[in-house]
Amino acid sequence: MARGGVRPVAISWPAAGATVCVGFSGGLDSTVLLHALHAAARGEGGTLNAVHVHHGLSPNADAWAQFCAAECARLAIRLDVVRVRLDRASGLGLEAEARQARYAVYAARPEAFVALAHHRDDQAEGVLLQLFRGTGLKGAAGMPAARTLQGRVTLWRPLLEYSREELETHARALGLRWVEDESNARLAHDRNFVRHEIAPRLDARFPAWRDALARFASHAGEAQPLLDALAAMDGAGGPTLALDAALPAPRRANAVRAFLASHGLAMPSDARLAEIAHQLFEARGDARVAIDHDGARITRYRGAARIEPAHVAMPRLAWHGEHRLDLGEALGTVDFEDAVGEGVAAARTREGEWFVAPRAGGERMRLAARGRTRTLKNLLQERGLAPAERERLPLLFHGASLVWAPGVGIAAEYACGPGEPGLKPLWRVAGKAPLC
Repeated sequence: MARGGVRPVAISWPAAGATVCVGFSGGLDSTVLLHALHAAARGEGGTLNAVHVHHGLSPNADAWAQFCAAECARLAIRLDVVRVRLDRASGLGLEAEARQARYAVYAARPEAFVALAHHRDDQAEGVLLQLFRGTGLKGAAGMPAARTLQGRVTLWRPLLEYSREELETHARALGLRWVEDESNARLAHDRNFVRHEIAPRLDARFPAWRDALARFASHAGEAQPLLDALAAMDGAGGPTLALDAALPAPRRANAVRAFLASHGLAMPSDARLAEIAHQLFEARGDARVAIDHDGARITRYRGAARIEPAHVAMPRLAWHGEHRLDLGEALGTVDFEDAVGEGVAAARTREGEWFVAPRAGGERMRLAARGRTRTLKNLLQERGLAPAERERLPLLFHGASLVWAPGVGIAAEYACGPGEPGLKPLWRVAGKAPLC
């Protein structure tokens, strides 16, 4: 214990030589975290950066960003201020939309670790809210101390053992400054209602309720891997979910939960989960199933479920020989790389109308000079592309002729000959391997 009985906030650096980014809002919790990590980095030879997500929701948002910039400059910490736009019509609600935007920023960070300032009180309040909402074990397990985002960045919460009171006492003992978010006092937000109305009553009657909820969350967290292992046995252990109609309803539901969680999607209500499982497991073998959920689309194809981005219409875009066509955030880009002896013959691209467009049906192409002309539908089926994936493909046309389909190839009459200059088309979408 430090002088005056204050428990100092001390954090061990996650790994020798690691680079850590702290999510820095400027509030009490993240300010304590920033300073604790700054001290740890100096002791371990690590590198500390920071990111401030500017939601633009408060009239004080610019002032908060300026405070964060000044604090990081004083500590010689690199700060990135990232402005995000929230879709108020998304149906998620403002809190959930803002959280989703923040985590998208964290997932895109180049550092190995992103540190967040959630503490013991946040954990207890979160578990209580999940119980009010009828959560399963995964929700009751609360926030893990560490987890990966999109299989790359480790989300790290080193303050979970500390209470907010301890953080504030520590901050005042060090003379730290922080900003206050006025929205934290608005009872319209569920978490604020629990914090200001429910928690004080529980403190008076059950003083150790936060510790009790933390133990319960720990037990739930220990039980969840057993259910995950069962879900893997039932077909949810990879990028797709194998659909075994012989599974009983509880195991179907468990497999669907694990499948959605592995793709970072929110858990549906029990009724919605049962409907999703019913459509996936009991549809006819040739039925086309497409279920929109949490900004994504769940589809069934060849006895397996898969997750696709929510349907976005592929635009028709003219191509005048530029090296990149931007299809929009959800659909990525089509890049044309200079090549020799491969790709589309560059000489052919200088005449006629060229454009990228979606499938309309009935497209045909011949891939080999002496091969036969075949339907694009059959070619895509042979390559195992699900119907939802086929609808999103950007196809390259020269007038009425299909020239290139991603993952299929280039029509023989447009293919570059040996030694000829060519343009090699690649379809790139974030998080997926490029298709040529």
